Amino acid sequence: MSSYGARRAGSVPRSGLLQLRHIPMILMYHGVAEVTEDPNKLCVTPGRFAEQMAWLERHGLQGVGVGSLIDAMRDGRQRGLVGITFDDGYVNVLEAALPELQSHGFGATAYIISGRLGGTNDWDEGPSWPLMSADEVGKLAAAGIEIGSHSATHIRLAGASAGQLAAEVGASRTALAALVGAEIRGFCYPCGSMDATARRAVRDAGYDYACAVEAPVADVGLMALPRIYIGQQDGAARMAVKRRMYRSYIAHRGRRA
Repeated sequence: MSSYGARRAGSVPRSGLLQLRHIPMILMYHGVAEVTEDPNKLCVTPGRFAEQMAWLERHGLQGVGVGSLIDAMRDGRQRGLVGITFDDGYVNVLEAALPELQSHGFGATAYIISGRLGGTNDWDEGPSWPLMSADEVGKLAAAGIEIGSHSATHIRLAGASAGQLAAEVGASRTALAALVGAEIRGFCYPCGSMDATARRAVRDAGYDYACAVEAPVADVGLMALPRIYIGQQDGAARMAVKRRMYRSYIAHRGRRA
């Protein structure tokens, strides 16, 4: 485990498992763009994203990358912090999300697919959207956005072989670290697909934490951090409900996972 994992304070126990009351609020985004077709509901418009970031600020909440959020939890200073994440590494995150984040002084984490730099989301059924190139990922990192791994090729990891896990989890961390010149602390399970073997592979590869979509309550912790989807329909009223009901939502989804 990384040197970060050796520290223990605040609400993160040595086991890395978290009690329900200590689960941090982490928002899950994919793209920020005006699109004509979005069957998987992956994008929010720049206008809606601006409204959502303004809502956070208006309610005294600070958007941060997940690595920073985990550090704050270890030090007992997580109050008022909300994790902001972007899966897949779409170019529009650099073009549209970054300026809005900067206008509020917010941080975030972008989970990048190391083997698809400059490619497209061809694993999805639906429209094709461009992924950031190596240079564009570097620009995002230089702007202060945490870069995490979203695997090497975006396959489902539950049930994957040892060889697949080594390539998707460990090799992607090495490649991205070389690209941005910094340790890659975080991982994000593609499609939220994970099992105990995948979580163990992430931990053994040296990641400090990993984000899922949902996780069984008993498994929630640093290697399986649940998140809440934020979409185009999430205006002020829905954001308020999602904040208020976050832990109940995580518990409900966890019982079904």
